Amino acid sequence: SKTLKLKGKVLPLTEDNVVLMAQMQDGQVVEGEHQITDYKGEITKIYYREKPQINEEVLTAIAEADYLIFSMGSLYTSLLPNLICQDIIAAIDKANAQIFYVCNMMTQPGETDNLKVSDHVKLINQYLGKRKIDTVFVNDEKIPKKLVNKYASLEQKDEVIIDEENLTNIALVKAKLLLIEEEMIRHNYNKLAALIFVAMIEE
Repeated sequence: SKTLKLKGKVLPLTEDNVVLMAQMQDGQVVEGEHQITDYKGEITKIYYREKPQINEEVLTAIAEADYLIFSMGSLYTSLLPNLICQDIIAAIDKANAQIFYVCNMMTQPGETDNLKVSDHVKLINQYLGKRKIDTVFVNDEKIPKKLVNKYASLEQKDEVIIDEENLTNIALVKAKLLLIEEEMIRHNYNKLAALIFVAMIEE
């Protein structure tokens, strides 16, 4: 928090030295976050090599939260590792907070190849308990074709398709959130923050 001069508080899930594991579709077990992504295989399950001791401050923060916001990022190696701990799921189930999810604009090789928005939502909901995602935020601004082709050829990343017809029983918020910095696709964080605040007010 001090290094990045953040206004909020950053809490680690655990202070244990955890190792993320993945069971692959081909039966291979891969150890370590980078190795999982680099393996470029379909992931069927992630888990920790040893069960971690969850930071009590995290459980308290969840209990006191008005909203739980799952951010964009690496799905299997950044977001879901927080949801494979039963203490976290139990805390979310007991909380009154609405659950928001900001979906990625691009797929990630080895993690979310070919996944559409509804696939992202379904996957996260599979790891959640009784509580599920209430609202999903997506970018519907057209990405320049030249940039899409560059991502596809150099990084094997494609646009995440908004399959609205498959997003049932969930609020879908579409907005122009594209920000291009040095030919890199980003979310416009100012627009996104404003959009989330509006959604909170309308709840």
